[in-house]
Amino acid sequence: MKGPKVRAKNQKSSYVMPKQSDNSLFVGKVAIRHKRLDSTNRYALDFLSKSLPTEGTAIIADEQWAGRGQKGNAWLSEAGQNIALSLILRPKFLLIKEQFLWNIAISLAVHEVLTNCQLKLPHYIKWPNDVYVGNFKVGGILIENQLRASYLDWSVVGIGLNILQKSFPANLPNPSSLALSSNKKLNIDSILSQLFLAIERLYLKLRQGQNQDLWAQYESKLWRYKEWAKFRWEGQEQEGRIWGVAPTGQLKIIDRQGQLRLFNFKEVEYIL
Repeated sequence: MKGPKVRAKNQKSSYVMPKQSDNSLFVGKVAIRHKRLDSTNRYALDFLSKSLPTEGTAIIADEQWAGRGQKGNAWLSEAGQNIALSLILRPKFLLIKEQFLWNIAISLAVHEVLTNCQLKLPHYIKWPNDVYVGNFKVGGILIENQLRASYLDWSVVGIGLNILQKSFPANLPNPSSLALSSNKKLNIDSILSQLFLAIERLYLKLRQGQNQDLWAQYESKLWRYKEWAKFRWEGQEQEGRIWGVAPTGQLKIIDRQGQLRLFNFKEVEYIL
């Protein structure tokens, strides 16, 4: 399949019909693959600014050297060992105020895929959208939306998952990978295929308005959900219990005094 060529400097693009997308309807059917990219999300956003891509187009990098996480955090990916993926989707049926529901659907899709990896420890979503196995981070999600009037228009869904990598920079606090946590031999293309299918299924569910149970599912899979744990907010170490997520996407924590507190991202820090 051919499409409009979008090339970053010194980076060669290739359009393929990857085997991993054979069972999906549109997610991953068109893929732009790179040996090396600075950021799949940055590439996808540049693509959107210059052309009209097919919905479901996947940007895949075998190595990502300047990936972006939430609030500018870096996300690095060792060559050939992990998933560095951005999907271009168009959830224009969702209101701007429903953006966190879109985040929930993507997070649940990733969680579902990890369920098939026979992990030795339980896996969780760390609010708002990190991916944990036990107390170790194995992945993250970064969603960047373009808006039109009161609705979402285009959305770039970035997903980074550590699959086969077994050594990490010493300055990272708690990294791990699925290979370090699984009892089975893992295949990156197979996991990509499962991601495409899971995201597509939940995308179509949202489009059909079938979202009543997604919020409760997401909350039940949160790391440290309803457990007493240590956090830091307002400059002090505190104890609290995660009690769910507000409709605005804010994290709900009950403190030791029984007060319910609401936090935006970066207003509360988990203490490992």
